[in-house]
Amino acid sequence: MVQLENDRMAASKSTPDGEWGRSAPNAALDRYSNIYPWMNNRVKLSVPEGISDYINASPITLVSTAANPSTLKSSIRDKYICMQGPKKETVSHVWHMVWHECSVPLESSPAVVIMLSPTHVPMPGDSSQLYEKCYQYFPADENSPPMLINEHNELGEEFKGTLRFVSREPDTPGSQIEIRQLLMSVEGEQDEKPIWHFLYPNWPDYGALQEEDIESLLELMQFSRERNGKGENPRIIHCSAGVGRTGTFVALEFLLGELHGGAWEGWDHGEKAGSDPIFDTVNQLRMQRKTMVQAYEQFSFLYEILKKIWDEKYDAGAAGDGPRHRNPNPVEDASE
Repeated sequence: MVQLENDRMAASKSTPDGEWGRSAPNAALDRYSNIYPWMNNRVKLSVPEGISDYINASPITLVSTAANPSTLKSSIRDKYICMQGPKKETVSHVWHMVWHECSVPLESSPAVVIMLSPTHVPMPGDSSQLYEKCYQYFPADENSPPMLINEHNELGEEFKGTLRFVSREPDTPGSQIEIRQLLMSVEGEQDEKPIWHFLYPNWPDYGALQEEDIESLLELMQFSRERNGKGENPRIIHCSAGVGRTGTFVALEFLLGELHGGAWEGWDHGEKAGSDPIFDTVNQLRMQRKTMVQAYEQFSFLYEILKKIWDEKYDAGAAGDGPRHRNPNPVEDASE
């Protein structure tokens, strides 16, 4: 995995306009100087000519690597936009993107945003100080005033929006998930867009969830799919950089669909024997957004939770043809 990532990075430097080209980081719009999209796979904002269409967000799709793809696969499982945690300077960019990229089949179709990071965490070495991992880019409760989108015309004069808090769903007992319904309107547009915002704040940087938290993560996947209507629209997912926890969420959900759908049955006796669906899926992700599934603990988490669920689905003593474990040896870089 490291070598494949290094090869792409080397290609991006030797041929900046090639397949793996990346533009220079944008100090105002990028949260981290080493995490920004491949130029050939980035969301482009629908803005007037002469205004930057840049946002640190990448469209993501995944394709089964199995000889017999899962019978459970559907668009609702594998269409995503993965982005960095919004900065104060990018709040309007995010909601502009939501309006345009989550507009199928009608402007009034639901949008789903999944936030896998708290807004602030304690400063390393000084827990009395906090530093920002994600700006508070949404109205949190009924006391929050409506948010004005593109108030200062940074995205052109034609797009003016308002984001309002509607309600917060009752917390599920034992769950860390906060679910809010928001409503977005745009001047000149008749329809309003309902938005489901899911906040899952307790997943640690660079790390994996504790065993007792896994059930709530699976609930988050289920709830967000259910709110996504028929699944025509991508779900928008972010943590702080939009690669570590974000990539792990996307990889796990996709691979669970493969496992539950029977895609890996007879794996070691078929044409895919010797290959690794987890490795191949993460590589697919990294070809679309650099450094997805960032830390070793996150790779390990994927193998551990998928093995656990494999053992639950099939008798562990008879599960001799499951996917083989490969040491992923991931890249270590970037704030996640």
